Amino acid sequence: MKPDETWYWLELWERAQDHAVNEEEQRQLNEALIHQPEVRRLIAEASLMTAEMRTGYFSEEADPAPAAASLTNSRLSSRLARILLPMAAAVVSAGAVWLIAREPAPVATLAKASDCKWGNSALPTLEGADLQPGMLELLDGIATLKFASGAEVALEAPVTLEVISAMECRVKKGTVVAEVPPQAKGFTIHTPDTKVVDYGTRFGVSAGDDGKCLVHVIEGLVEVERQGKPGRQELRAGERVDYGGFLHSATYPDANDQAEQPEPGRWLPGPINDLGDGWQILTTAYGQGKDTWIQSDPKYHVTGREAYVRIKHSTHNTNLERKAYLGFDLSRFQGKRIAEAELTLHVEPSDLGFASLVPDAVFSIYGLTEETQDAWDEKEIRWEKAPAHSEAQEHRVAPVASQARKLGELHIPQGTTRGAFTLKGDVLADFLRTDSNGLVTFIVIRDTDEHARNGLVHAFATKENTRNAPPMLKVRTEE
Repeated sequence: MKPDETWYWLELWERAQDHAVNEEEQRQLNEALIHQPEVRRLIAEASLMTAEMRTGYFSEEADPAPAAASLTNSRLSSRLARILLPMAAAVVSAGAVWLIAREPAPVATLAKASDCKWGNSALPTLEGADLQPGMLELLDGIATLKFASGAEVALEAPVTLEVISAMECRVKKGTVVAEVPPQAKGFTIHTPDTKVVDYGTRFGVSAGDDGKCLVHVIEGLVEVERQGKPGRQELRAGERVDYGGFLHSATYPDANDQAEQPEPGRWLPGPINDLGDGWQILTTAYGQGKDTWIQSDPKYHVTGREAYVRIKHSTHNTNLERKAYLGFDLSRFQGKRIAEAELTLHVEPSDLGFASLVPDAVFSIYGLTEETQDAWDEKEIRWEKAPAHSEAQEHRVAPVASQARKLGELHIPQGTTRGAFTLKGDVLADFLRTDSNGLVTFIVIRDTDEHARNGLVHAFATKENTRNAPPMLKVRTEE
């Protein structure tokens, strides 16, 4: 065999072991191993040398052996070669395909997994890891899978997903957003009772382990099959189908009207625990405390009895701006000096929008300085009539400057679905010390815009929430 041919087959063999050959190169190598004895012997010798190196015959760290022992080892190696070389050649001949594919090529890669918390996952959870078929459970954060077909699936915690193949996955429970390029047309997402087949698009799927499923198409076209329902249903951009009641009538006046429910629903997890410390804790449930939000959509009516406040900033739909208002009764601290203070908000899993369409979010917190407006009613407050607010464009993301004071910011990482976020410092404590009527108001605004329509609406627990702590004001006082 000519030197260039030798190097060609050795290189092809090395690339085949790394799963870096295409179908034609693999076919060519298989035929050569079966029908060309010189290629078969070359590969067998290369395999034997690799085995010898792994067992230490060529180890540079080995201690020098006496001459007799060296000769013995040499003879032993020679005898092993005479025995193993024909065996290796026979194995290569009989099992060429097995040798090349003894470790199946990965079907996906964990392309992004920063700041993620994982549960009981059968697959590796290190960013960049190759994935075989198996299960992933994401407890917090957003992780992105890049399938070998080219499809990308963003996992929005909490979610449990099974990787099936380069063209399939199954959502056990939770929410995912898929972006499928033309070469991956036909990529399929299964849920317990639903099958979603893509035709080059971006779409979201929310599924419950009880069989509920919501499919929302952001761009392009999908076909949906539902167990027990005949045929397939086509969905195009902006359309959705809800099996089991993800869209609640309490969320919007008419949950079946697409225009009245602009953000798609999500699967919600179970309850989470409260958070406490050693300070005096004042919540919006005490005394004259209150919490609610306003929304720029004139059709939407906030009752003040919701289990969370919703906050969002969007330049893609002017009807979806939302601000939160929090009121605290400070009467219990009269006659005392407030030395330190912390304002803590508890993130709730949002039931609207996709987290992968909103980056790390910045929230500005303002204190209402115009005390005559502290008497707002959480049942009556509206976008057109709210403290330190006007319908001017600049007040969508900031209050009226003469009526409010910025106290600081909260930074919430992308995909965060739970946890406590706290604002503290001298500015907050000083604002509380200036109070003269025993009642203070905080205004919470999200500065961060969404990448595209259907972005996440952030949610924070209120005093009506039964599974999480309401807004907390932790105060240390001095006589």
